[in-house]
Amino acid sequence: MAPDALPQAWQQLLALAERPADGTAGDGASPPAGDGSAVLSLASAEGGAPRGGKLRHSAGPWTSAAGTAERLRDSMGSAKSTLETSHQGVAAEGAGLASVVELDGVRSTWEARLEDAREECDSLVGKLGAVARKHGENESATTATFQGARPDGGR
Repeated sequence: MAPDALPQAWQQLLALAERPADGTAGDGASPPAGDGSAVLSLASAEGGAPRGGKLRHSAGPWTSAAGTAERLRDSMGSAKSTLETSHQGVAAEGAGLASVVELDGVRSTWEARLEDAREECDSLVGKLGAVARKHGENESATTATFQGARPDGGR
């Protein structure tokens, strides 16, 4: 599809995307102050503006989040195991004390909470990893789409 066949809004977006990050028109001349022109940028990009005039992002934050969820899952499992181990023998040693019964009830609820948190983290590991993979696939597809729409074929 020829660039001039694109809707006007897309033509404007493509033109803005081609502008240097410093806001100049590309010929060294700055736009008049207050003309409402802007350069496309990704708010989360380093410095708030794309580097080299190109929008950049990565699946890295999603992969990092998946790794964090995995470490949390493992930590919850370890905490639950430590809690179980530390309470072994308490019932026998504290036989007859009412506090032992209460302590056992509290321990049971904490074990359930830790298990629920562990299961949630386990679920997130797969979901966040899938988002990272899809993000990369989407990036490739989007790049290919825009390259085909540019007059120079994306060069």
